[in-house]
Amino acid sequence: ERASVTTVSAEARAQGVVEGMSLNQAQQFAPDAIFQAVDEEATARVRQSLLLTLHHFTPDVAAGEDPGCAFLRLDRLALRWPDRSQLLAAISRAIDAAIRVRPVIGMASSMFVSAVAAAHATTTVPLIVEHEQTRAFLARYPIDVLPVDDDLREYLELLGIKTIGRLQAISRPAFRRQFGQKALQVYDLAVGDDRRRLRPFRPAVRIEESEPLEPPVDNTQALQFIARALAERVSASLLAQGLGTRAIRIRLDQESAPALTIEARFAYPMTTAGELFDGIRPRLLRASIVAPLERITLRAGRLEAAYIRQPGLLMRRDGFKESIADAIARLQEEYGSSLVQRAEVRRDAAPLPDHRILWKPA
Repeated sequence: ERASVTTVSAEARAQGVVEGMSLNQAQQFAPDAIFQAVDEEATARVRQSLLLTLHHFTPDVAAGEDPGCAFLRLDRLALRWPDRSQLLAAISRAIDAAIRVRPVIGMASSMFVSAVAAAHATTTVPLIVEHEQTRAFLARYPIDVLPVDDDLREYLELLGIKTIGRLQAISRPAFRRQFGQKALQVYDLAVGDDRRRLRPFRPAVRIEESEPLEPPVDNTQALQFIARALAERVSASLLAQGLGTRAIRIRLDQESAPALTIEARFAYPMTTAGELFDGIRPRLLRASIVAPLERITLRAGRLEAAYIRQPGLLMRRDGFKESIADAIARLQEEYGSSLVQRAEVRRDAAPLPDHRILWKPA
């Protein structure tokens, strides 16, 4: 097949398979290997989670061509993070918490040099290239790290130019005369001058789904069915973008009556349709609807990167306390605050249940 290898296991790499190799060639090196197709939707979700996580540090975030690559402009964070090693460590921890992967980090004066640095860094030690060291850092690498086409690569190799250091030895005017104006971008990158502009990533502010009701609906059961369908559509959009929401707003447009707005807030970012619907259902049942409904709109706001939550395994700081708090809040909304209360033992009271136990709102 014409497709190429994007990721390689350690076992396949040991047999000679590398990224960028055609599938046919990879199969010749590793005939027993199992080839998995790329899950485009899952890749998009992980990419979105990565970018959203980085966006919490600075709005100057851009996506790289590789789904697993992103660029940050860090010079504007110098006041907040005077120690850049602490900043890089915080970024690494945040990414690991969001997508369960320890990143490799390269830091340099341009996007191209930082990408080369990241490619040669480790998950434990970021590779930092100071501005004055840029040319010397790039000089050791082959010209293959530059975005050169096959014709230019072949021409350079015929001239004996196989490393970036040899290319740097040529002056810019001489390179332009020899290879033309279009090839100057390659030369500029070889000396660390990346003139591409950072195109900032803009996260979604809200996700909204709406449904006109024809004929208008005045049945509570039908209203819940429609709200559930909208929750599923909003959930699908959240999942596709790797997002979760902490706030849901539902708008009910009434026939010949003012519109009703119902809001639900969550203790942590929600994503699934069941979670979203559970949050709005008790409010729908209590809504003071006085006329048939012409339209229902569901909007998810306060969007954040969806994170993997550890289920309750009796472990400290596993996020299970948030689930309990959210469930208690929903129960109290639907059945009243007296349904769930918290017991506090009074040590100085008489040894009688009515005296020793003080009930407080949960």
